[in-house]
Amino acid sequence: MKIEPPEFTDPYDAGRKEMPLFRVVISHHPSMLYLFFCAIFFCAYYFAASKIHSDPYALILQFFLGGWALSLLSFLFAFLMFVYNRILVSTQRLYGIRFALLHRHFSLCLTDITSVTVAQHFFAGPLHYGRIRIRTHGMTLHFPFVKEPAAVKEALDKAILQAGRSR
Repeated sequence: MKIEPPEFTDPYDAGRKEMPLFRVVISHHPSMLYLFFCAIFFCAYYFAASKIHSDPYALILQFFLGGWALSLLSFLFAFLMFVYNRILVSTQRLYGIRFALLHRHFSLCLTDITSVTVAQHFFAGPLHYGRIRIRTHGMTLHFPFVKEPAAVKEALDKAILQAGRSR
């Protein structure tokens, strides 16, 4: 989460204009983790292939090749999420671009958001990333690989509360 300074400090315009609060940062740790798995499976495949000379279609070789392909696809997905996703929270709205088929560009009013939830799975806790789910009356948006999701949820809840008070 990066805090954006206000572009102007005029106290008379502060209540009328929309000011950026913070930008949600997508973590690079998942893409590096999947790239590491990709390298491990690649090395394991060639090590096992050098030890098994007689059967090129051995079950262990197929396992390492499948693990390599799966970790390569996971790396590409995580890297595209890191490069493409952008989320900006202002005093009145939530703007962003997602790597998704539906609702790619979105703009939500903060008062329309009904709940914000955070999930962290296996490697996400130690590597400080997780998934944020934002629910409105009409849709649910998922943002995977968010850096420090608990702090983002706390700041987003505070922004939603402030937007509800100022309305």
